[in-house]
Amino acid sequence: MSLREFVGPSDSSAQPLSDIRVLVVEDDPGFRVAIEAALEDAGCELMVIDDGNEALRGLYSFRPDLVLLDIRLPGMNGLDLCASIRSMSDIPIIIFSALHDTGEKLIAFERGADDYVVKDTPMEELTARIAVALRHAGSSATASEVEESYSDEWMEINFTKFSVRVRGEDVDLTPTEYKILTLLVKRAGEPVPPQQLLRRVWGPEYDSEDLVKWHVGHLRRKIEVNPEKPKLVVTRRGFGYVYARPAA
Repeated sequence: MSLREFVGPSDSSAQPLSDIRVLVVEDDPGFRVAIEAALEDAGCELMVIDDGNEALRGLYSFRPDLVLLDIRLPGMNGLDLCASIRSMSDIPIIIFSALHDTGEKLIAFERGADDYVVKDTPMEELTARIAVALRHAGSSATASEVEESYSDEWMEINFTKFSVRVRGEDVDLTPTEYKILTLLVKRAGEPVPPQQLLRRVWGPEYDSEDLVKWHVGHLRRKIEVNPEKPKLVVTRRGFGYVYARPAA
């Protein structure tokens, strides 16, 4: 049974969302059709993607105002995708899950979700929650804040291609090293505590700061001239790790 069959038709006059761009990441055909019908009735412009790995490309090409995200997806799962999006943007993210699972909900919020909606929620409530999330975000096109690339005197990162160049040379990073680096670069000059990196990169179920230290060490060996005396990813004792952006 599709969602639309047991929630009934949406009332587009209840929560008009005219011209709002929504990226829907959902692999179940029945739910996908229901969501499309309800949000188009409400006036939204949609991009619908059924694969987690493709969703990041959609984020850059479509530049949505909000992301509606399932958890169980082929490719990258929804929780990891949520964390990846949040590491580069403050765009509102609503998790749309089939499960009434408090633990999963808490993990979703830890990963940066703004709201968590179960799939038996009436469509009128879903559109209302979308409106609230947009209102909290300032009702502006927050995706304009999503950067396609970063560059400074030392570092070039293409967030669309997931590529990194340091001092003009391509660097081959693991997905974990890439996540750590991009989180630090996005907050350049600001210390990021190891526990925060642990939650954002690995998730709340991990509690070993040694895991962070080990991966930061490997990252430094790939990007630093002298990993024993790092200039790019430095440690502020008692505060955390910092990407030391060079002065302009």
